[in-house]
Amino acid sequence: MNFDSQRFSAPSDRINRHRLLAETRRVVVAGLLISMGALGGAGIYFVAAPKIEEAPPPAIARLLIRKPRATKPFQLKRQRLRPRAMTKKVSALRPRLAMPTTRSLTGASMFGSVETIDYAVDTDIQIDLQTGPIAFSTARVTGTKEPETRIAMREELLDLDALDTGKYKGLIIQDPTDRRNVKGFVYLGTAWATDLEPSFASAAKAIPNLVDAVNSQTGITAKVDAHLFIDSQELFRTPFVYITAQEAFELTGREKKNLGEYMRRGGFVFADNANATVEFSQAEASLRQIFRAALGPQGQFRPIPNSHPVYHTFYDFDGPPVGSELGTPSDAEQWGLNYRILAQHSYRLEGVFLGDRLVALYSDRGYVHKWAENYGNEPQLRFGINVVVFALTQEGSIAQQQIDYYSEGGAE
Repeated sequence: MNFDSQRFSAPSDRINRHRLLAETRRVVVAGLLISMGALGGAGIYFVAAPKIEEAPPPAIARLLIRKPRATKPFQLKRQRLRPRAMTKKVSALRPRLAMPTTRSLTGASMFGSVETIDYAVDTDIQIDLQTGPIAFSTARVTGTKEPETRIAMREELLDLDALDTGKYKGLIIQDPTDRRNVKGFVYLGTAWATDLEPSFASAAKAIPNLVDAVNSQTGITAKVDAHLFIDSQELFRTPFVYITAQEAFELTGREKKNLGEYMRRGGFVFADNANATVEFSQAEASLRQIFRAALGPQGQFRPIPNSHPVYHTFYDFDGPPVGSELGTPSDAEQWGLNYRILAQHSYRLEGVFLGDRLVALYSDRGYVHKWAENYGNEPQLRFGINVVVFALTQEGSIAQQQIDYYSEGGAE
């Protein structure tokens, strides 16, 4: 080594720069690769990883109940009830001379016929009706009347408007000498059951049209009643029940029992097959079955003769008027059904009898559709009036039981 090279030599001269550069380059490249791999892995993780989003908080509905505030001072409303005249007043002569304890008092009624009242005095005083001035007595008089004079209007002295308090759904009285002279009130509605919903169009219009006919052609005040359910106790306050069906249905055990008890107590049912154009329809079978289930062997189906009082109670008929049972050929082709082809008087209506009392009328004529029409149904509506008047005036009916109760002084 020469002097000059030793003079300017340093420890760094011992470093192999080529080797250092190669190692540094290798380390840098490795570091870059590692950094890029880490960054790439992190990027792939954040891109591919599922995003977990927090569910939004549920909507909160706050129910604010405000206390009612009175707009005027609270006070009870008192309503004075109108006194009702429910008693029968009978005048007797003051007892004077001896005579038998039972006599007959005869006089002219308001309709021109002679009415006879048997009476008995509940005291030991002997009286003579032939002598002495007329004066009022405090002796109690008990009246007994023959069935044909049972509902004479003057004799009963009943204010039927005062009895229309909601306790009864129908009370009427009829002049025995003039059957067109009737007065009273009645509520008419359609019966419903658990499986019976007469919601077709004709059922909704039939009863209102019948109510209008009763109001316009008779002295009875008729109103449309709410739906009457067969298993309800309201049934026993209703003297006339209208049942109609277009499809098959079945009564529950309670409904059958309630309906049977209703007819035994004096109720009347008008069952109308709304599917009358089809022979042996399911509605017909269901309507017939309810009477068998409700009355058992006690109820008897029998044809009603044309001489029956139901055809002559208010209007005169020589048989049931035609209903909607007659189909047309076009209808038969459209629906493919076996329609009835019957003459107007080819068959009679049927009745359900308990003994001699008619408790139900069964119709296969579909009067519900005729009643629902706006015109051309006068005979059918008049027949409906006959059935309503008959149901409320026949002996033993719910309405007549109440009339007898008040006329005999039961409300005193």
